[in-house]
Amino acid sequence: MSCCVFLDLYGVLVDSRVMGAHYRRRMAEILDRRYGGGLVKWEKIHDDAWAWYTQEGARLDAMPPEGREGDAWIEATNGLEERWVQRVFELAGLPPPEDRVRFSRELESEIVRGIDALYPDVRPTLERIKAQGHRLFLSTNASRSNGENALVGGGIRDLFDGLVLLEVARAKKDRPFYWQRAFEVAAVRPNEAVIVDDVASYLRPAAELGARCIQLIRKGAERKRGPWPIIETLEALREHL
Repeated sequence: MSCCVFLDLYGVLVDSRVMGAHYRRRMAEILDRRYGGGLVKWEKIHDDAWAWYTQEGARLDAMPPEGREGDAWIEATNGLEERWVQRVFELAGLPPPEDRVRFSRELESEIVRGIDALYPDVRPTLERIKAQGHRLFLSTNASRSNGENALVGGGIRDLFDGLVLLEVARAKKDRPFYWQRAFEVAAVRPNEAVIVDDVASYLRPAAELGARCIQLIRKGAERKRGPWPIIETLEALREHL
């Protein structure tokens, strides 16, 4: 019997360490071509801005539950992107672009679509799952500029039937709002869905809605374990479908 499989991006499909290293270099190369200053300068700016971005992102995650869904969440995330661009250009001593959110999304798209950071088992496993007749959906907190382009960079975009991204779900994955929207997009009932994620708190609301959840904790990763079946490779998912 075929089912609808929702797959997380980072930690499940994409190695964030590999992505981060290539992202840093590509961002520096792109901005150096546009504005000059040298790769070392832009890599240092990346590091400073990323540390700031991580700290500010944690503040967004601490917002009240109702702030992490709907228009409030889109406004909060767009505001973070806008302030990140402002910081990057202040560090560079350059005037910032007028539309900072658009600049951020377009820059990220150019960076990420040139990076293949997939785990080695991803492509062959997804091809086998598709051959079995299952539908695949990306489920991520990331925006389209990051999430979809990570699939493009890895050469697997065409294997997905749909994408549940920031712009689509309009919520964090720890909110029932996110998963209700995801099931609507895929046109499935919760009990027809299999959710794969490495973060237990993202699986919990999906499970409470009736979806079957599987936690993928790759070797060496430190994750709080939930009460669901745990696998260490994506290939092992096939045994649960």
